[in-house]
Amino acid sequence: MKPDPKALKASLLRRELELQRLIRQMKFDQLHNSPVYKNLEKELSSVKAQLILTES
Repeated sequence: MKPDPKALKASLLRRELELQRLIRQMKFDQLHNSPVYKNLEKELSSVKAQLILTES
């Protein structure tokens, strides 16, 4: 069964906001060189790409 596109988009938007908050906090705490920070940036890029795919 195919997932609901609106629910998927809403979920991706929530995750994007969550990742942005985490990244912003890590920058503020000067943790932007950590491996965790880099992984969060990669995940954010992935989420943004998925959002673009859901809109087309």
